[in-house]
Amino acid sequence: MPRFRLTLAFALLLGAAPAALAAPIVLEAPNGLATLAITGAPGGGFALVAQELVPYAGGTDPRIHIYRYEDNGRERWSRVIDRKGPQIAKAMTYGPGEILYVAGLDGSQLTANGYQSMLVGIGPQGEVLTDEVFGEAAPVEDFLSGLALAGGGDLIAAGRNKPTPEGTADLQVMRLTTDGTVLWSDKLKNAAKESYPVVASSRDGIFVAGSFENRQVYVKRVNEAGQTLDSFATYTAPRRCAVAQMTTLPDGGVVLGINLSGGKNAARLVRLGPGGNVVWDKAIDGEATIADLTLLRSGVVVVAGTSDDPTTLETGAWLRAFDDSGAQIGEILPETSGQTRAGGVTLDQDGGVYFAYSPVDESIPAQPVPVIVERIRVD
Repeated sequence: MPRFRLTLAFALLLGAAPAALAAPIVLEAPNGLATLAITGAPGGGFALVAQELVPYAGGTDPRIHIYRYEDNGRERWSRVIDRKGPQIAKAMTYGPGEILYVAGLDGSQLTANGYQSMLVGIGPQGEVLTDEVFGEAAPVEDFLSGLALAGGGDLIAAGRNKPTPEGTADLQVMRLTTDGTVLWSDKLKNAAKESYPVVASSRDGIFVAGSFENRQVYVKRVNEAGQTLDSFATYTAPRRCAVAQMTTLPDGGVVLGINLSGGKNAARLVRLGPGGNVVWDKAIDGEATIADLTLLRSGVVVVAGTSDDPTTLETGAWLRAFDDSGAQIGEILPETSGQTRAGGVTLDQDGGVYFAYSPVDESIPAQPVPVIVERIRVD
């Protein structure tokens, strides 16, 4: 079973020697799994969305698996979204009544290469309460990639809206009821070609982040009263980029995880102040790609990512902790044999984290790999 090596700095950060579950949680499917999103659950534990690539005569279709685990490592429930055509989930959030909402893309009504948006709501015991497919008719492609809880129990969703298969993609932000009804929608032209927009919420509002083509990152604040997007900040990256994830901060600022493309893998962690100013901008060591990030109650940002070793040509997952100045203060590595790839990280109820990752199988043909979830906590 994989274990973790913990640096002293990270142990001191957490305040005590961290303890893990007796054994990692291993999630498997006949064709293997890859993490799409993970979030802490009310009362403890986590929910995780994973993707299985199911073969058919013409290729493979993504199938969605959703899992809910207790903080003691026991599975509460699991569900599969197995409609016709591709199904991809990019975001999820909890709403009132411990209902888990999952958003993404649906290809069950695929015609003329058009996709639609998907919203699924699952109750605390795994009962499916909402299962909606909506969006513009083909050939428009709709794809939700960010989701957050709004006032009154509604949802704010963000994603890509591509008017034609050959054209550019626009950012689309919507306020939805929990049954998928669109209350209002706003678009930002050419703002979703390079990345899938992400959403984060706090007491200071709901933020949407993504990138224009080339090197321009944007962060918008959702104006629910005006049903529009207000400018919050922009950031120019050294080269083409995509926003991997964002977390809000108690002072009204945000931290962005940004992956650079168009060359060797590279990633940056950018801290924006409450006025949208860049407080610090840190390059992640190594040929790195950020998968996810979360904020500890101490104010430390924990990032899940993967690095390519240019010497050994091997891929390895990691968790790294960064303090409020942007300095790296610790790292956790899975000690599973072979190569690994990070999938996600989320806060647990005790101030620790759940870390999802997968082995990398380079055999020919490749064998199915699981998703492994490890809990790092303070006793």
